[in-house]
Amino acid sequence: MKRRGFIALGLALAAQPLAAAAQQMASGSTMHVVQQPYNVESWGEFRRMMMTGDFSPKVRLGDVMAKHPTTGVGAISDARGEISVLDGKLIVSYGKPGAQPGAPSDTAALLAVASAGNWQTVTVERDIPPSDIEIYIAATAKAHGIDPEKSFPFQARGTLNSYIMHINAAPTGGPHGMGLPMAIRVVRQGDYLDGQVAGLYVSPDLVGVVTHGGERTHAHWISVDGGSTAHLDQWGLKSGTALLLPRP
Repeated sequence: MKRRGFIALGLALAAQPLAAAAQQMASGSTMHVVQQPYNVESWGEFRRMMMTGDFSPKVRLGDVMAKHPTTGVGAISDARGEISVLDGKLIVSYGKPGAQPGAPSDTAALLAVASAGNWQTVTVERDIPPSDIEIYIAATAKAHGIDPEKSFPFQARGTLNSYIMHINAAPTGGPHGMGLPMAIRVVRQGDYLDGQVAGLYVSPDLVGVVTHGGERTHAHWISVDGGSTAHLDQWGLKSGTALLLPRP
């Protein structure tokens, strides 16, 4: 197994008091979207983060978790870290070590969650490269009774291949736009990595809102012990990995 360690690209961080975060949420647009089935909800807008660097608070994590979602992905406000929800458990990883706010009281700049009452498990029968991952998820979902033109959550248990992932650490403090970094990041990449995946495959109208423009999935890696997470920029699945899809 080949792994490259975390590459620290910068860790400058200006912490924002939670009171100020609450004031920003009250005064700004949260871009709140609700969809059925699977109780899909999202706050914030990916393309706005990319084009303007809008990492302002959109929702408190504790308020979202009170709705008991089973799966979720997002980014901490002020570009300070990553958020995942796996089987109803909130997992937050910060890019800068040291004292951080308690996760339920922290806020998200972007967050999308969904719920599946029951899962069906599909064993991946061949290695899926990153270039095919969205096609594979859509085709497998359709074959198992899920409409890929609607948003749905998914999970995975097993081994990633050809992965690149990151944890936000701080705002860039510079210009934003296509081809420019949204935040200062801690990056990790390699050939293989064990763990879990939490993700959403979204309907066309949520492309650029929940996901990067032109992408149908937003997925996060979660460590085997469930203690840390990171945003997956590129990833595939090794043969034998379990893909979990909602049971219609």
